[in-house]
Amino acid sequence: MTTDATVPDPAFVGSSSPRCVPWDTKYRDGVLELFKDVPYKKQLWNWQFESNPFGFPFRPVVLVDGADKVVGFNGVMAVCISDKGKDIPALWSCDFYLAEQWRGQGLGSEIKHELHQKAPLIMAFGISDRASDVLRHLGWVPDDSVRTYRMLRRRSGIRSWLLTGLQWLNRFGRGFFYGPGSSGVKIEARSALPGRTLVDELWNRCYTEYGRVVQRDFAYLDWRFQQHPLSRYAFVLAWRGEVLAAILVVRFSRGTLRIVDYCGPARDLPLKRAVVRAALRCWPHANQVVSATSDSELASAFLAEGFVQLRDRPRFYIYEAGKSSPDQPSPWFIMAGDSDGEFLQAAGDFCTAENLPGAATLERT
Repeated sequence: MTTDATVPDPAFVGSSSPRCVPWDTKYRDGVLELFKDVPYKKQLWNWQFESNPFGFPFRPVVLVDGADKVVGFNGVMAVCISDKGKDIPALWSCDFYLAEQWRGQGLGSEIKHELHQKAPLIMAFGISDRASDVLRHLGWVPDDSVRTYRMLRRRSGIRSWLLTGLQWLNRFGRGFFYGPGSSGVKIEARSALPGRTLVDELWNRCYTEYGRVVQRDFAYLDWRFQQHPLSRYAFVLAWRGEVLAAILVVRFSRGTLRIVDYCGPARDLPLKRAVVRAALRCWPHANQVVSATSDSELASAFLAEGFVQLRDRPRFYIYEAGKSSPDQPSPWFIMAGDSDGEFLQAAGDFCTAENLPGAATLERT
């Protein structure tokens, strides 16, 4: 799964040279054949690509050879972005693949150039080192605001005890500095979202507070987390009386609790601390708790509750037509749940639990 910007080999130029074609359902089996080492890809297909919560069509990049056989693919997931309350159609780039015999001839860059015509704003999250270099070359701009946070609860070895020491320093130092969590809030954990009206009212109260954020209304959260065909998520809910104040989305699997999404006020550190603390309390058996976010308040909540910020920084790239670098861009709100990597990992965890073969991963560009 690589891309390359070299000049095509003349031996391949001509009638048999691959070309990009409009999406047609007849290419579905050919695309799935490219991902035959990913055992759950077929099970995810309809949910991921053809049940869009915003009602947007599926318009991926498909590369076929002279025999109309699929040899390259760049999947897309259409979303609606809110930029300070203004809606922008956008795409997540995902599931990139180019058949081995066609690599090293510039076709990967050709696929990306075709992708650039699909939407005014395109994002990629959690990409490889090589893909990062290619995207920079093609005009994508990195956003370095996303960081990873971890709390270790089971210790074995000197390194884990050192990490535990840092956790306690964060908890006592930052916890004292930031003060207690939100008071007057009732918190509960559920296996299902509250009703559509409650979730939509929450989102409509909060979304104008953000810079750039994927629209997190009921239709999106239901599709993204409740309708996932191979995983189950849980929801930590904060209430102020009868009013839904915040939602924290988590997934527990194989000893790890993952905090993957948040819907609520953009600026309310005590409330964010309260839902994070509740998640830790509701899953005491988790060996570790991890999350990734660009939000500084959630970061502060994690640190105050005893998390440690890790060195690795998930790569988040943006392409905007006609822009080599954004002018005073709105800050992004990004969490692990925004990435296709999270639901692919969720599917992989399910397959592992079910003893299904295959541990292949997809390069998310």
